[in-house]
Amino acid sequence: RDYVELVVYDILGKRVRTLENSEREAGRYKTMWDGRDEQGNDVGNGVYLYQLNAGRYNKTGKMMLVK
Repeated sequence: RDYVELVVYDILGKRVRTLENSEREAGRYKTMWDGRDEQGNDVGNGVYLYQLNAGRYNKTGKMMLVK
């Protein structure tokens, strides 16, 4: 089991929402983001960054939110 953290950031690097923060077995998983921040407020359309940390695996990528 590895500790997994998946976080969404705005383009300025501000943390918008933590989507995953737990221990998981190795494997493939799907996570959906509903376009809301930690307080449940809708965020605007645009480019967001995500950062996935799972054990020694780290990945940062871009995604586009279009409502």
